[in-house]
Amino acid sequence: MPVRTNAPYALIDYPDYLNPGDAAIWLGTRAVLDKLNGTPPAYTSALKNFSAQRCRSAIGDGVIYFLGGGNFGDFYSRHHRARLRVLSLVPRNPVVQLPASCAWMAETDAAVLEETRRVLSNREPVIFFAREEKSRADLERLLGLESTLCPDLAHALHFEPSAPTADLRAVLRNDREASQPVDPAAIEVFDWRDLKAQVAWNRFGKFALAVAPRSKKLGTQDWVTSAKVASAVSLLRPARTVITDRLHAFILSNELGRNVLVLDNRTGKVFAYIDAWREHFPHVRKAANLRSAIGAVSGFQTASNLMMSHGD
Repeated sequence: MPVRTNAPYALIDYPDYLNPGDAAIWLGTRAVLDKLNGTPPAYTSALKNFSAQRCRSAIGDGVIYFLGGGNFGDFYSRHHRARLRVLSLVPRNPVVQLPASCAWMAETDAAVLEETRRVLSNREPVIFFAREEKSRADLERLLGLESTLCPDLAHALHFEPSAPTADLRAVLRNDREASQPVDPAAIEVFDWRDLKAQVAWNRFGKFALAVAPRSKKLGTQDWVTSAKVASAVSLLRPARTVITDRLHAFILSNELGRNVLVLDNRTGKVFAYIDAWREHFPHVRKAANLRSAIGAVSGFQTASNLMMSHGD
């Protein structure tokens, strides 16, 4: 469970980009921190828009929470360096890195590692939460950092139950985290960018935040992220079984009560996450590739139906 504070606090790294998974983390984090601290954040910002002056004006020497996710490391070097810039601007504020996964290149960038060590050594210690054991090990091995295991905060979201209306849906990455090519002849495949509503809300959200008065900023952030998550859920909800290599397509499908056949992504975070919290995912199975996942669908659905009948 993240660290509690009674003082005004900040939540940094608002996901002002097209990824409903990170939007789900934002909403789950907002719910967890509101319950934990009893108040909403006094200051929020995307990394690129962070103002140390406004942050200190709002929270003084209070706690700064950094949104969790899968981008701690040089795989997303621009995002990681933006995080380091913010950390260097507020060296006296306590910082909590909420549940995250490391994303390092196979040949780790020595310059990024050195910059990370330098920034962290020149400020108050950062409290780290890792989503799985692989990231805990990476933080210790590469940076000498201790961390606490904690699940992704998107699990704090809950959805109204509904009966599936289709047998199968495949949501597979079409970006640099994809671990294997997808044969479009094998199955109809979607990714988040295929959703017109997702694209529209991403564009509109940037405009809405640009014109929103400061007093309405947090409400606008929550409104936009809620719409992005709703769009993703509308893709997943109809299916009885979801095949995916996206961590949050898997998490959202699990929260919807769907069967999920999961492929790993390029950084290994998806299988690592399942391995860390396996007992919480009775309707989730790992698959080596898309072909094996498709072949396992009918047997998985039969087994899942038997488990549900036995539970009743």
